[in-house]
This record gives sequence, structure tokens and C-alpha cells, in this order.
Amino acid sequence: MRVQVRLFARFREAAGHDRVELDLPEGGTVEAAWEAVSHRFPVLSPYRPFTLFALANDYVPPDHRLQAGDELCLFPPVSGGSP
Repeated sequence: MRVQVRLFARFREAAGHDRVELDLPEGGTVEAAWEAVSHRFPVLSPYRPFTLFALANDYVPPDHRLQAGDELCLFPPVSGGSP
């Protein structure tokens, strides 16, 4: 099945792309998508423990099963704010 993965902020800059198209096996999970993206862009691997995943308007866990045509968003860790 084919899914779109959108990369934001630091992920987009590090990968040099704002979106990636993946072919995953039927029933592939968010974690499987992450593994495919981080295999393609190894510079992203260290951020895995801090990455947030979202589909549409909802955050989803790594074991969430994807459907063909889904658009998965990957959000890197965020810093800043007031001291």
C-alpha cells in the first residue's frame, strides 16, 4: 500500500524533503513507516524517542495501522518558550 509521509521543521531540513511517498505492506504500522523513512534518511534516527506522529487532526501511537492513501505527519522535538 502507498502512504504519504510529511516531514516538518528539523526533519524537513535534515532530509531535504518535505514529503516522502512509501510503499508498505498491507497493515503496515506507523512504526514501519518511521523505519522506512529513517532508513532512507539515517540522520533522523536519533530523534525517534521524541517524534510525534499524526494522521489528520489526531496524534497516533507507533502501533497504529495505516491505510492506503494515509498521510502520516512526523513532528520533531520542539524547544523554546520562556525560561
